Amino acid sequence: MGILYKKVQLTKELKRQMMIRQLLDRGITEHQGQSIYDLDYYTLRHLLATQKAVQS
Repeated sequence: MGILYKKVQLTKELKRQMMIRQLLDRGITEHQGQSIYDLDYYTLRHLLATQKAVQS
């Protein structure tokens, strides 16, 4: 079970890095006064989805 947990965490971190890159490409570097590098996976996902909806 430890290997599966590590794989899931690695996948989540890779997705998090991709979302950070997409936000940076859109010119977003912070959210509510906090650097996007400090945001968790779910906050980044919400922020990116919101930005995609607004810019569409």
